[in-house]
Amino acid sequence: MSISIPEFEHPELLEIALIHPNHIYDGTNIIRPEQKQQALEHQGLANLGYVVFCRIVGNYLSDNFSSLGQATLTIIESDIVSRKMLSEFARDLKLRQFSLLGKSYKWKHKSEQNKILAQIFEALIGAIYLEFDRDLERTNDWLVEHCLAKAVNQLLTTAFQDDSDLETDFQLIDWIEVLKLPLLNPKSLYRKNNPLLEC
Repeated sequence: MSISIPEFEHPELLEIALIHPNHIYDGTNIIRPEQKQQALEHQGLANLGYVVFCRIVGNYLSDNFSSLGQATLTIIESDIVSRKMLSEFARDLKLRQFSLLGKSYKWKHKSEQNKILAQIFEALIGAIYLEFDRDLERTNDWLVEHCLAKAVNQLLTTAFQDDSDLETDFQLIDWIEVLKLPLLNPKSLYRKNNPLLEC
């Protein structure tokens, strides 16, 4: 697998990360309590990985793109940590080839496949974080090298192209932020004496 961590000292973590609960429950030779235990271990790694990933993404953006407005950084961060992007990271790392995903995976809708691949990616990050003895900096370095830097650069390149709608969205939100304009509350449109309704 192309995670580029030589001599992974805790291969059992990778095994937990790369076996999805759907496959676990497909197994006929595993008793029910053991199935549940294995599924919980995978879910635990995935939950840990998602928290670690979100923290690293937030730190990376604030450390390297502070010239952009906070609102813009929030939009970028939400795109990077989205299920769609996480599933793309999983595909880039070829996790599908090394994972056990259950018999029904190939028949599922693409959105469900993305959900499963995203969870596998999250579990992998959890495994790597534990492999690195909960060292956030080392996990950060691995993520930046293998997927984060490229994804952010591609997103920004696309957003600020002349023919991209995203550029306008970013600029508009940053102007709202700079001018401290309040977000419109639909209920306010129906209040008495609202100047917006006086024509």
